[in-house]
Amino acid sequence: MEKNTLIAIVLSMAILLAWSFFFAPEKTETPKEVIEQGEQQAVTSPPSATPQLQAPVGESRSVTPPSSVFERTPRVIEVNHPLYVAKFTEHRATIKSFKLKNFRETVEPNSPMLELCKSENPVLTLGFLNKSVPDIFSAIYSTDQSNVDLTSKGGLQTLTFTWASPNGVEIVKRYTFHPEFYLIDMDVTIRNLSGGLLDENLEVRLIGAPFEMVQGYYNNPGVLAFINNEVDSEEAKDIKKQELLPGEIHWLAYHDNYFMTAVVPDNAVRGSVRMNPAGGDEIRVDLVNPPVKLPHNTETVYGYHLYFGPRQLETLKDLNLGLERAVDYGFFDIIAKPILFLLKWLYKGLRNYGLAIIIVTILIKILFWPLTQKSYNSMKGMKALQPQINKLREEYKDDKQRLNSEMMVLYKANKVNPMGGCLPMLIQIPVFFALYRILSQSIEMRHATFMLWINDLSAPDRLSIGFHIPYTGGLPVLTLLMGLSMFVQQKMTPMPGDPTQAKMMMLLPIFFTFLFINFPSGLVLYWLVNNILSIGQQYYINKKA
Repeated sequence: MEKNTLIAIVLSMAILLAWSFFFAPEKTETPKEVIEQGEQQAVTSPPSATPQLQAPVGESRSVTPPSSVFERTPRVIEVNHPLYVAKFTEHRATIKSFKLKNFRETVEPNSPMLELCKSENPVLTLGFLNKSVPDIFSAIYSTDQSNVDLTSKGGLQTLTFTWASPNGVEIVKRYTFHPEFYLIDMDVTIRNLSGGLLDENLEVRLIGAPFEMVQGYYNNPGVLAFINNEVDSEEAKDIKKQELLPGEIHWLAYHDNYFMTAVVPDNAVRGSVRMNPAGGDEIRVDLVNPPVKLPHNTETVYGYHLYFGPRQLETLKDLNLGLERAVDYGFFDIIAKPILFLLKWLYKGLRNYGLAIIIVTILIKILFWPLTQKSYNSMKGMKALQPQINKLREEYKDDKQRLNSEMMVLYKANKVNPMGGCLPMLIQIPVFFALYRILSQSIEMRHATFMLWINDLSAPDRLSIGFHIPYTGGLPVLTLLMGLSMFVQQKMTPMPGDPTQAKMMMLLPIFFTFLFINFPSGLVLYWLVNNILSIGQQYYINKKA
């Protein structure tokens, strides 16, 4: 029974790892004709509050731009913000570059600021579902400023772009910058000066490309959409063809482990989210707004909030837009968030997340001390009963049901739990997965240093030794120490009498060493410290006995 339990635990951990990090639930494919129909039908309901009511724009005027507008070189406008440096271009009135001042590309001190616009395509543009506004994808807007500086001036500042299509549709995009937030307000005014009716659905298009390459197992950029009061998550690698999500849209975002770019309507709109592969690692996601009918000489205004920044729980909560729903640690979320809160609280005093992880590991060990002590006592009891168990196996080798019955009587009479020896591993599994999610997806852990060669707790530990090591690149010192600590722990733990079980137990350190070799160094640190504490506890129990 103990052997089967042990095998089940090891296999369960392997399966949980594979399922949690590599696989997603199967998605139902939508036939092409349903997509085409749904895209038209999903936007037929009136919006809740966006766009704003139509308004006349006064006397009709000619809006045909001179040819020089199309021929001139688009200007680039720099926005210097306390949190970022952004570059906007007059070509399609979009963001050309967005660099975060508080985050670097690598752990090197002289590393450049992290760039969120790594796509070759414009990352945030406008379009129309029925394509009734020509030249919008080649439009060169006029702007009212040459630069915006929020570092020396307080309060909100704006940047306005204006363009008129050949058929008389004028578009005004106004960006408003908040000096204390990553948040940017974007208002889009559509004026119909064409002389006829404009019947269209505005599309806001977001192009996403991986912000950075992250070492380890978990690095799956993708799309998040808060739609119909639920967060729909689609990994970029799984978006092979057009997908459509109709419903009430609160926001949509492109994200990776630690950063995100998001579009949030002023109010939830009854429309659709459309996702398409954009070539290479890039994904295109469109927010298709409800239809609007604009008679000649009227206008309508759409309001949005843009977020380009870290995927940090407190930062997103402060915006009060529901974007905090983008931070989700999966099945173990209920454990992960309290642990993250405790780590951040400890960090305020220690200024070192490695030390914070060590203290959290000690606290968890203290919490489960009585349970693990019972487990060790149970293992000693199992070893003491091994001769009687072997005798029963020999006596009832042809009657499995009777053998199990007699063994349970023996366990009960001696107050031994046959599964007790597995408890130390079982109680660590939820904490293990919760901590893995924290290290893989919490911006606080990105590039968090510990000591010596460990300068990023979210990445595997690698000590450079002057030459390349196949598969690892460097020497995984912390992982090897963790494997050694497991070996010492196994040597001190009472081995089962069955030689097969004993061999399996001794193989566990090798199995876990290979399993952990590409895990975040913070997770390996947790397991190593836990093993060292377990060795101390076992030494104390043995000495007391």
